[in-house]
Amino acid sequence: MSNTVLTVSSNIQASITVGIPFYQGSNIAHLRAAIDSILWQSVPAKEIHLIQDGLVSKTLEETVNEYTATYPHIKHLLISQNMGLAHALNISILNSSSTYYARMDSDDIAHPERLSKQIDFLENNLDIDILGTWAYVFEDEFPRENCSIRIMPVCNQEIHALFHYQNPLIHPSVMFRSSVFAKTGLYNMEFRSECDLELWARALKLRVGISNLSEPLLYYRNTGVISRRSAALGQQIKARYQYNTLSLKLNILKVMSLLFRILPYQMQVWGYKKFKKESNFNQNAGEFLVKYKSNISN
Repeated sequence: MSNTVLTVSSNIQASITVGIPFYQGSNIAHLRAAIDSILWQSVPAKEIHLIQDGLVSKTLEETVNEYTATYPHIKHLLISQNMGLAHALNISILNSSSTYYARMDSDDIAHPERLSKQIDFLENNLDIDILGTWAYVFEDEFPRENCSIRIMPVCNQEIHALFHYQNPLIHPSVMFRSSVFAKTGLYNMEFRSECDLELWARALKLRVGISNLSEPLLYYRNTGVISRRSAALGQQIKARYQYNTLSLKLNILKVMSLLFRILPYQMQVWGYKKFKKESNFNQNAGEFLVKYKSNISN
């Protein structure tokens, strides 16, 4: 894989900040791929925040410095002590003056049209303040045969219902209208895990408009997700019960989803594949991955 920082030809920038947190355990190659995928966007971001959560290796820091030296719109936000994802995102949000704020993980890859399509939707749907997308899901690297599409709910009623037993948004796919944080508040720093679920609970209680684009615009690395969620069961319980329902069915599903997290790991893997709403890998994903591999090998 080439370590050359990419050159972006477009001079058009949207009023959007993309926040990419990273920490000691971040994979350098994955981080480069995440940053490059934002630089490849058809509508470039106004700012990209590389949010360093605690001390990192010299090599990782040099990689980030390489990008900030090349691109004036890439900012390195340094948090000297590891404080967790919620704190890192809050620092980035507070340092952003853009109309929109987009999430991005350091090990995922954005489709080139992601920012453009999300901004276009938000510009034309003023009642929506939080917008996710569907995603191509893969393990580890990019094996075409193992890629599937994670399908998320689009309509408001489905999102409200799904919250009680599954996360209705893929967190790193989300774009916010920045003004929404004045309504909901920032991420709750008591939630070192499940901070997104806790924020969705507050947003849903306040009847904030939430939707998902019915198109996969993120390549989501699924490695280790089940283990991390099982380890955060206590925080997941607290988050889910911040937004309640009178529906007997949804309350039963809520309890079952929490009990699912204490099952043996292999049973969780089976259930995750069985009940998550996904479809098979499609031709468009294949074409993009071929182009992506060609770019990073040059």
